[in-house]
Amino acid sequence: MGKYTASDGKEFETKREWRKYEFELSFTFKNKKNEQLSKEAGKIEGQPFDIAECEGCEIVITDHCDQVQIDQLKTCRVFLGASSESVFVRDCSDCTFYLACKQLRTRDCHNCTFYLYAKTEPIIELSDGICFAPFLGGYPEQAQHMKSANLDPSYNLWWGVFDFNDEFKTLNHWKYLDESERKPWFPRGGTDQICACPPPGDAAALPSQTGGNFGSSGGMMSFGFNTSLEQAEQAHLEMEATTAPPPLPPGAPATAVAPPVAVPAPAPAAAAPKKQQSFKALDRVDARFQGDVTWYPGTIATALPGDKYDIAYDDGDREYAVPAALIRKATVAPVDITSLAVGEAAAAPAPAAPAPAPAAKKPSSLLAAARNLAAPPPPPSG
Repeated sequence: MGKYTASDGKEFETKREWRKYEFELSFTFKNKKNEQLSKEAGKIEGQPFDIAECEGCEIVITDHCDQVQIDQLKTCRVFLGASSESVFVRDCSDCTFYLACKQLRTRDCHNCTFYLYAKTEPIIELSDGICFAPFLGGYPEQAQHMKSANLDPSYNLWWGVFDFNDEFKTLNHWKYLDESERKPWFPRGGTDQICACPPPGDAAALPSQTGGNFGSSGGMMSFGFNTSLEQAEQAHLEMEATTAPPPLPPGAPATAVAPPVAVPAPAPAAAAPKKQQSFKALDRVDARFQGDVTWYPGTIATALPGDKYDIAYDDGDREYAVPAALIRKATVAPVDITSLAVGEAAAAPAPAAPAPAPAAKKPSSLLAAARNLAAPPPPPSG
């Protein structure tokens, strides 16, 4: 008999197998066509969620989620009530999204419309034909779900779009949807519009333009666009190994004798505070892309006030306003950066023997999206 039992009764010998199966069973919509799919309040309760390879579907999630990944949708209509982390939308075409989230990130999307609540600036990359409008619609429990997701409905940066592929601000890839074309969606009926719908503001006042960042993750683990499932699970397992054990279950003796506490040794004399490392443009560095645990090689593109830096990574990615704490001097052989202006780096020259350790590379698979596979809630009493 297995040690771990899924919500449908299937048993597994390892926690990793059980967690992966349970996530796909309860927190995933995949390979659906011309269906109406929904998860109502109490079905997700702060867990991550995946939507992938759907066509012609209407998908409604009226609950609060952690990170959400949406991949390879065609002609779908999607409603998401509240995500406390990033919503990644990739390889989607001819879709309409109603999303309330901490941050939106899109890549390789075409002819899609986003009715958006965003706590931080939405980001698009390698996308075109994109329309943005403020989140219009709602459902009775959305106010409580947004509170659970730490989202303030009165503060909406839906309009602060950052296009990674529009260095000269031509606005050729996206536009604001005209008010006459906007249509609200109340999937559970009613008229519960709680998200603010401010007009576009002053781009110069956006956090990324005033020394801030695009938004960071909360207590849950967050991964980049191309992190593989295997890497995400390994990181999660490493986190579990260093996490304190859970509290005693209900019914355990409350008067259990605590183990003796060792007398701590005298604290050593405080060392002088370490000076924050600084960099200048064109310095070769390693950086923890989006706060990841892995260091990736790149070049300082711009030094910003407040010990923050724009970085051009060797694999072509760019990241903006990265804190110095996530950057270190390069530990691999330098590369030719003559093409830095377009965010690319030439292949590294052959290193002299002995060869340095190879630099970390971000995986190329977009669909093998990383998940923070937190343990799912007990079986629901969709």
